[in-house]
Amino acid sequence: MKHIKDQNWFAVLLDFLIVVIGVFIGIQVSNWNQEVAGKKQAIVLLSRLHKDVSNDIKLLDTEIEYQKVVRQYAMTAVDALNGVNEVNDEQFVIGAYQASQVNGIWANRATYDEMLSTGQFNLIKDEGLKSMIFGYFAVDNANLPFMTRVAPYREYIRGHMPVLIQDAIKAQCGDVVLKVAHSFSAALPKTCDLDVHDEVISQTAQSLRSLPDMLYNLQFQIAVNDTKVFNFHNTKSESMKLLQAIERHLP
Repeated sequence: MKHIKDQNWFAVLLDFLIVVIGVFIGIQVSNWNQEVAGKKQAIVLLSRLHKDVSNDIKLLDTEIEYQKVVRQYAMTAVDALNGVNEVNDEQFVIGAYQASQVNGIWANRATYDEMLSTGQFNLIKDEGLKSMIFGYFAVDNANLPFMTRVAPYREYIRGHMPVLIQDAIKAQCGDVVLKVAHSFSAALPKTCDLDVHDEVISQTAQSLRSLPDMLYNLQFQIAVNDTKVFNFHNTKSESMKLLQAIERHLP
């Protein structure tokens, strides 16, 4: 104010420039701090996405292995019905039941959903990477019909097989719960022997062999599961691509 009263316009201008420059520097520092914070948060989010996608792969691998064992049991039952490979009654009955086993996968979407709901997606500056992330999470693979379909065989065989036999298989050869990717999944034992009287096993085998469309239903079950496994592999391939893209943006 003294400079104005004294009409020292050069000093006034100098004061003004000092204020303007100070404000400008303050804004620039603030913007720089925000940019640095944004980059740090983007790394945090990408690291979490990397973990989520890695967990997806672990769950897919577990499910692929599960379905591989289910298929082996199913083919044992098919061989028995076709009279090849000398399958005994016990292994036929076990195979027929285990062929109906189902497991499931879970999609790890927590970080993606959080990024959408909080508006943090724009912290990721690479448009190509953003497109890959959007494409990967556009649908919930764990709920797609061709990933979750259960063929009629499961109801068919469990409706005809004696509960005594089903209980024995579940108790002695049922799912083994696994901890996978902060969640859980299951493994199916690759071999099975039952502590059930031979006569009961033989009667059950005879009853199953006499069922109409037994082979048809079993083969359709295999076809449905094969389609699921095919899509599991495709999904895993996309997961690997996204994983590698994220890794290129991590320090």
